[in-house]
Amino acid sequence: METRIRVYHKNDKQHCLDTFKSNVPDYFTEGEISEFEAFLDRLETGISKTQFYIIELHGKIVGCGGFGDKDNRNIISLAWGHIHKNEHKKGLGQQLLTYRLALIKQQYPLLPVTIDTTQFSCWFYEKNGFTKTQFTENYYTDGLHRYDMVLNHLKPF
Repeated sequence: METRIRVYHKNDKQHCLDTFKSNVPDYFTEGEISEFEAFLDRLETGISKTQFYIIELHGKIVGCGGFGDKDNRNIISLAWGHIHKNEHKKGLGQQLLTYRLALIKQQYPLLPVTIDTTQFSCWFYEKNGFTKTQFTENYYTDGLHRYDMVLNHLKPF
């Protein structure tokens, strides 16, 4: 499988929105589309300090995700990670997560790493060393619960 991970560019915006929308309503809500678009706009203007990456499969953008200290609290949060629905279960999400965690380990080796996710993705993060720290029922919408998670350790890569 020919994949490549690279830094997000403003020309990637529509492709990232398309991959995001493919995961609505199963993994994200309709309302989060505008939040994600606003996030991408902040990336383009330099307002956001989030590091954001694209994963390509055979030259086609199939997902994206990033990380940053969004609240300036010395806590690294994974941000907006997702793979196009048609490309799930191919190991692409694992590649993108591994890539991001390797960068975090290099750049922020002593800082905790967190994520908030749903019941449909929390198992993925658990198998990658994250532990649930909080549960909020119906947080995103009715039936879509929030799991706050923290990485126990940064595994060697």
